[in-house]
Amino acid sequence: QACAALDDLPPDGGQAARLLGRGARYDRCATGFELVRGLAQLGGAVGVLGLAGVAVLLDGLSARHAVRRRVRRRPAGERGVAVVRERFEHWCDTLGLDRRRPQLVVAPVGVRQAYTTAVPFGRPLVVVPVAHAYGRPDLLDLVLLHELAHVRARDVAWASATRWTGGLILPVLVLVVTPVLVDPGPATRYYALTLPVTALFAAGTLLARAAVLRRREHAADRFAVDHADLRDALAAAGGDDDPPRRARWWRPGRWLARHPTDAQRVRALDREPRWEDGFTVAVVAGLVAMFGFQSLLRLLTHGVGPVPPGDAGDVAVAAAALCWAVVVVPLWSRRPASVRRRWSRMLGSGLGLAGGYLLPGYGATSPVYGVFLAGFHLGAFAALLPVLVGVGAVAVGFAEAVARVPSGIRRRATLVATVLAVAVLLTAVLTTATLLVFGHWAWHSGPIDRALWSTPGLAARVALPAVPLAALLLVCRPTRPRRPPRPAASPPDAAPGPSPVVAGPRRLVALILLTGGTAVVAGLAATDLVAGRTAGGDAFFLLFLRWWLCASAGWWVASVVLLARGVRGTAVAWTAGAGVTVVAGTVQFARDVVGGAGPAPAHLLAFLERPAWLLLAALVVASPPVLLLRELWTGWWARVRRRPARRHGPRASWPPPVLAALVAVAVVGGVAAGWTAPVTGRAGDWDLLRSARVEPAAPDDGRPRPAARDPGRPLDRAAVDAALAEARRSLPVDWTPAPGLSPFGAIDPAGVRPSACADRFAADARAERARPASAEGTVVLAVPATTLPPLGATFQLRLTSYPSADAAARVLAAARQAVTACPRWSYPSALADGGVAHRWTVAMPRADLPYDSLRVRITDSSTLGGLPAVAAGTRVVVAVGRTVLSAEIALGIPFRDQLEPKERLLLDDLAVVGARLVVHALDS
Repeated sequence: QACAALDDLPPDGGQAARLLGRGARYDRCATGFELVRGLAQLGGAVGVLGLAGVAVLLDGLSARHAVRRRVRRRPAGERGVAVVRERFEHWCDTLGLDRRRPQLVVAPVGVRQAYTTAVPFGRPLVVVPVAHAYGRPDLLDLVLLHELAHVRARDVAWASATRWTGGLILPVLVLVVTPVLVDPGPATRYYALTLPVTALFAAGTLLARAAVLRRREHAADRFAVDHADLRDALAAAGGDDDPPRRARWWRPGRWLARHPTDAQRVRALDREPRWEDGFTVAVVAGLVAMFGFQSLLRLLTHGVGPVPPGDAGDVAVAAAALCWAVVVVPLWSRRPASVRRRWSRMLGSGLGLAGGYLLPGYGATSPVYGVFLAGFHLGAFAALLPVLVGVGAVAVGFAEAVARVPSGIRRRATLVATVLAVAVLLTAVLTTATLLVFGHWAWHSGPIDRALWSTPGLAARVALPAVPLAALLLVCRPTRPRRPPRPAASPPDAAPGPSPVVAGPRRLVALILLTGGTAVVAGLAATDLVAGRTAGGDAFFLLFLRWWLCASAGWWVASVVLLARGVRGTAVAWTAGAGVTVVAGTVQFARDVVGGAGPAPAHLLAFLERPAWLLLAALVVASPPVLLLRELWTGWWARVRRRPARRHGPRASWPPPVLAALVAVAVVGGVAAGWTAPVTGRAGDWDLLRSARVEPAAPDDGRPRPAARDPGRPLDRAAVDAALAEARRSLPVDWTPAPGLSPFGAIDPAGVRPSACADRFAADARAERARPASAEGTVVLAVPATTLPPLGATFQLRLTSYPSADAAARVLAAARQAVTACPRWSYPSALADGGVAHRWTVAMPRADLPYDSLRVRITDSSTLGGLPAVAAGTRVVVAVGRTVLSAEIALGIPFRDQLEPKERLLLDDLAVVGARLVVHALDS
């Protein structure tokens, strides 16, 4: 930080410095810093976990010592010990606990609760109160089986670690927030978002810890009831209602309770036990994966590891996507899910991934792309959420297809292929989303956004074969499994009613063939319509629409399969859609070959690759709405027809093949007629993208420019006015003249502090008065607030001609020396609190101009009525022969102490554009 302050680097971090062309200087200051900070953060995390491990060890040792000391002081009766030990040995033998048989301690009177404790990597110790030996035998069996369930699940040490890790959250949070009490300034600036997010996650950790520990107890109860039919014993132990004291619990206290009440234990037996693969886990998995992406990207961009910085983003996204897929796909493939649970998984995945992409990562105050998302966080979240929900829908469908594959080597291979396909799909979606973030930040153009997302990148090209191949593996199942699958009971909330869909696989295949064939033929016929509509226009746009015709055919076939089979038909839908798209692309290529075009392999590859990418994008976005429509229609069918629920729905198939074929013709025809132009694009989108891309300017190679080759006579007032008028004609017409204004106003050097800067400015003013100008002119324009909110800006072009070129060169040299000598100073201001405002000037890299120039950033900061205010802008000074021109712009924003990097860059560009316009006017 000291190095950055001495070099006048922006406070926004390395990314902002690189955007301003000062990345090399920032990297010199930050050499090794990111690695040290990353290791410190990792050390802190490992230290907390190590501290929790020590606490677990000490807790286990102290619990053993305490119970044995109690037994030595007051041993239990021999008869009671014998009864408990006999039932304990019986259940250990029944459950097969031989090598891991726990130790039993029968606690004397005074110990009211049975529990199990353990030291890591040691034998568990089961403590049972002796009072159970004199009660109901089924209650004793319930207690023993409950504790042995913990031993069998090997969750004793794990539960202790969970308790202690959660218990350390609050002390660690207090320790982290302690510096804020000493210096509260950063809490409202750099950490204004991070601290609330940290507190939110701490609260979420405590709630998750309590929920996990309660579910652990429910799982042990369910194990005991299932193995010995002890439901009545559990009900007798706790009763069906909460005690009055429990009923008056404060609700957050119940959420943080680590052990369920007796009535909750009884009611939990009737609930679905598969909590771990629902909404909460999907959200957490997405958040953790994206936080890992941000942390890894920060390390890779600072040279930690062998990955080049240019490829760091793709590598970090791929690693995070693979971690997410490795967690969720095997978890969701364990058992079939109900409709409600499927949607919980989809929505949870979308929320977790989108939130993790846009929230600050581990040890950061802003997301990695926070500079590009400034002012656009909600819009980016709204755009990302449906796309990532679509990725979750694909993962859910593929995982359920894996669950239907018979166990064995083929299932494991299919699971690996599915995980890789889902990871590659998520990587392609996130890299494309990042490209759109950059493009929208740079151009704010909908046509350019369409052109960017419709162009596949490297990850997309890998996903094109990976996802259909995984779907094909899931569809092609053996006809004779090694053992018949066990019929799984439908979850309680599934209760599917009769579905208005195609019943058997043969009818579905016939529907796919009919609909796909109709769509391919309609696309081939619509090609002439597209050619006529775009005659004489953009040839690439015509080719692109033909790609969309191929993709739309495959999309509608896949949608028909989803409407017919729902989530269970996801793999079939992707296989059928990809097959139809490939056939349509091949037919379009054959049409060109028959028409006289050469059979170029690149042309065939384009007709296979580009439609496949458009199909992939369309299916990811459209899968959730199509599935929702299917569920709504199924529910309506069940209510209106009032038919009993059947596994395969009614025999009458819906939608009829004729209707599906007609809709296929309508979809393809709508694309050809341009009705889908907001999605499929319009002519000129790619021309806009090509024109918007700024190529590096060619070097001058020392060639003379007209004004520099022959400075000639000094300009007179008429020539100065003509040059300024020529430059003014290229600026927007709504920038109105504002004579008498100045971007930063005139400042009396006598009131400047420090005095060294006052003396410097006074000397420059005397030298300027002693250097008479031949002619000078100024144009001041008011930039409206609609262009530069919230108050608009002031833009000034100034042109001064001197008798000699040396005089002009001295003016530029004096301006450069003033910035170097006085980067920070204060001056009197009548409106500011205390009557003083502060100015900060920073020399920026030279602008891309053919003459010697100086570019300076200026920031005026003050407080008005106790509230911050800032006026910032850019000044560009250029020496052209005997003439000095300057372009200056200033933007004032109340209630803020600095401008966003995006606003800074815009002001830089406007000042350089103004200077370039005057230069061109002089050269002409």
